[in-house]
Amino acid sequence: MVGAGLSADLGYPLTRDLLYGLTQKHRLSASLKSEFDKVVRFHHPTWNGRPETLPDIEELLTELAANQDLLSTLRPQGPFKPEKLRGINDRLLVAIAAWFHRIHARGIKNASALRKKLLQRLNEPEYSIIISFNWDLEIDRALFESKSARNMRENYGLDRSRLPNLTLLKPHGSLNWFPSTTGKYLKSDLSELLWEPRDKSGEQFEQIYCFQRWGRPKSHHGRRYVPWIVPPTHLKRFEHPMLQCVWANCVEALSRASKIYFLGYSLPPADWHSGYIFRCGYHNQMEGLPMDRDKPERAKATGPARTIVVNPDNAALRRIESVVGRECVWVPKRIERWLEEGE
Repeated sequence: MVGAGLSADLGYPLTRDLLYGLTQKHRLSASLKSEFDKVVRFHHPTWNGRPETLPDIEELLTELAANQDLLSTLRPQGPFKPEKLRGINDRLLVAIAAWFHRIHARGIKNASALRKKLLQRLNEPEYSIIISFNWDLEIDRALFESKSARNMRENYGLDRSRLPNLTLLKPHGSLNWFPSTTGKYLKSDLSELLWEPRDKSGEQFEQIYCFQRWGRPKSHHGRRYVPWIVPPTHLKRFEHPMLQCVWANCVEALSRASKIYFLGYSLPPADWHSGYIFRCGYHNQMEGLPMDRDKPERAKATGPARTIVVNPDNAALRRIESVVGRECVWVPKRIERWLEEGE
C-alpha cells in the first residue's frame, strides 16, 4: 500500500502548496520572512506576492542547492553565502515541521475515525506493508499509538532482514526522526536509537534517533530540532545507509506483493527516485527478486501484483500505469470515501 491521500484528507498541504502556505498566517518568523523574500525575488524577480508567480518549493530548494557551489565564485560580495542559504533551507524545514505539528495537534474533526478505519483495513494480511512519502505522523499514529511496547526500529522496517507485519516504510524521512546533532539530547525515555553505524564504512554518517511522541520536541537550551526529512528538491540525496535500507525495503515489499494500493499518491513526474523503486519492484514481480547484489541468481518470481489506484484524478492513474507497465484498477474516490465504502 502506497499512501499519500490520507494526509491530504486530514488537512495537510500538498507539496505544490507548501511554499505559498508558508508565506501566509505568519508561519515564518519576521527575520526568516525578510531573508526568504530577498532570496525568492533574486531567483524569481517577477514574484509579486501572488501564488501564481511563486515557484513551488521543489523548484526553489533545487535552485538553492544547485547555486551553493558557485555562489562564492559568481557573487563573492553578495549578501548570501552558502552557509546562509543552508541556514534558510534548514529554517524552512523547521517552519514546515512546526506547521505540520500544529495541524496534528489541532486535529481534524474526523481524524480519529479515519485512523480507526485505516487501521481496520491495514489489519488485513495483504495490507501489511505501507510506503508513505509523507513526513507527517498520521499513519504512524494510526498504526503504533495503541501498542503497549513500542519498537520503532521494527515498526519502521529497520530491525530485521524480513519485514514484519504492519511495517511503515518512510523513504522521505519523518517528522519524528532526528540526526544525532540534536537527537542525542532527547530524553532517553522519550527517544529510541533507530540507526547507528555497524562498521567503519558507516562511521561518516550520523546516528538517527526517533522521538517517541506525536508532538514536537521542545528545547530549554535554544536547540533547533530540524527533523530528518529529505528536502523537497528535484535533486534528492540518499547517501545515508538508513535511507538506503528503507528504499531497499520498499523495492523488496513491492517485488513480493500480490496486491498494491496507491492511496491518493499521484506519482509526480519530477519524483524520479520514487518512479525508479516502482519500476524495480514491478520488474522483479516478473523476473524475481535478486538474491545477492554480486550474483545473478533471482528468487522465484511472484507474478504481477493486482494494482488498485484510489484517486479521483485520472491523470494520476495514467502516470502510475505508465510506470507499472499494465492496466490498473481505478477507484475514482477520495481516501475518506474509500475507507467508508470500500471498492
